[in-house]
Amino acid sequence: MRVLRELMDRTLWGELDERRRYGLVRLFDVLAETPLHNRYWMNGGLLLGCIRMGGPLPHDDDADFSFWKADRDAFLTAAKALSANGFSERKPRYNNDGTRTKWAFRYRGVKYEFYEMEPVEDRMRWYSHARKPGLELINEVPNHGLSEFELYGRRWMKPDDHETYLRSVFGDWKTPNKNYCYWTDSQAVIARIPWKEAA
Repeated sequence: MRVLRELMDRTLWGELDERRRYGLVRLFDVLAETPLHNRYWMNGGLLLGCIRMGGPLPHDDDADFSFWKADRDAFLTAAKALSANGFSERKPRYNNDGTRTKWAFRYRGVKYEFYEMEPVEDRMRWYSHARKPGLELINEVPNHGLSEFELYGRRWMKPDDHETYLRSVFGDWKTPNKNYCYWTDSQAVIARIPWKEAA
């Protein structure tokens, strides 16, 4: 199914690298006109590729970002702007306690995910999910500030100590691992709980 979807996306909009570049630039420009500008940051596999290779991982068809829980109102305003500019919001996913802390959009076959971060003492926490095998993952990494870097002619925000962040998630992040699976391999996971929504 995924292979067929990618073939359709390529037929409609071109190769993944082109679609992803166009989508990221468009996302940046839309959000630059909202209260979320410079209050969200790049992380996950997208950040890994940008730091290790100077750009997204070749076959990565999603892009991960974060924002602070205190900025949720700014994010919700930004989400409306994305929807008004062709980014299709995906079906909501809820945590076991009924809250929503992740939002996802699709644009030209690429997924853009935003995770809400919550401060927990000297760490930052977020929730993610794996529909199969049906897990809710509680993740934490050391707290960090933000700094800028350039990608596609735009100045993006990223963790200022990206090496500590990447090590906290991927372990040996400098060595490519084609078998990496976030729900089993992520160093950031502090708890794996059966996910009610997947039942």
